[in-house]
Amino acid sequence: MIYAPHTFELSLILNTDKFEICKSQAYKNAKGKYRVYQKEDVWYDNAFKDEGVKIEYHSQKYKKIIKFIINPTKMLDGNDIKKLWKPNSDNISKMLRKLEKYIGCYFDYQYELDDFKLTRIDFTVNIDVGDRKKVSAYIKVLHNIGKVKGFKAKYDKDDSQIDQDLSFDLEGNSNGVEFTAYDKEAESGQKEAKGILRMEVRLKRQKAIHNYTNETKTSKQIKRLASKSKDIFLDIFTGIVPYGDYCKKKDAVKLVEDNISKQRHREKMIRMIELIPKKKSLYLAQKEMNDRNIEKIMKMFAEINLSPVTISKRHETKSLKNLYSYLE
Repeated sequence: MIYAPHTFELSLILNTDKFEICKSQAYKNAKGKYRVYQKEDVWYDNAFKDEGVKIEYHSQKYKKIIKFIINPTKMLDGNDIKKLWKPNSDNISKMLRKLEKYIGCYFDYQYELDDFKLTRIDFTVNIDVGDRKKVSAYIKVLHNIGKVKGFKAKYDKDDSQIDQDLSFDLEGNSNGVEFTAYDKEAESGQKEAKGILRMEVRLKRQKAIHNYTNETKTSKQIKRLASKSKDIFLDIFTGIVPYGDYCKKKDAVKLVEDNISKQRHREKMIRMIELIPKKKSLYLAQKEMNDRNIEKIMKMFAEINLSPVTISKRHETKSLKNLYSYLE
């Protein structure tokens, strides 16, 4: 499995005069070559779009920001649907050299990479589960995890712009982290993404970024974080998604009864299985149980490769393979 930074965002904060000078130069350079266009208070410059770099000018009331939003896979001439780039010391350095070149050329060498702040980085895996029906089944069962400690649903259930059958989205209450799982074919509209369940972990604040690197220079932060892609992804993923195969509630209960010898352990595990759909949350079910050995209970589920989160009765899928089996 390839774990890779799919996107990262760099932000250059300027005063109004310098911001306007850069924006005017962007329009001048774009004449007859590519587009610079405005939507509300953001200007978009397509100078390096084909190289995997989006450039945005954000004019906020008290802050003027130029953002470079980078797709490293595209920058390295790859295709993030067919195959993400696999970070190593050589291609990370190559990507940083290219980025330095683009920034230097764009600003006529007045600014460089380390003048920017790293303000977001997304870590991604593509899980090929076979077909869109199975992608949908996994997304539905992930919704059954419900409320997660430290997170909230990113979108309101009544938001008509979001199809919750196509994605499961969480955002941190205050930790600057987001998690999403979505149907890549539906999102991209490309048949080559059929059966791809894409999962992403996003660090969207300096606080979140500094949890994983002590580096202060942006170039070194990117290098460090890219090299730790798997560790960072799994650190957040394991705090959200429980280990084990998914099945219907009655089948989960039977597996516990058949595989757990001690009665008090069986009773606790079955109680958790029954509480999760009632509380609509694994976390709230754990709180309701108020058991000081809750981690031991979760470990027992993992030992028999069973997720306490079950497939809803109304869903036709009877069982799903442990997501962690794809991540090995």
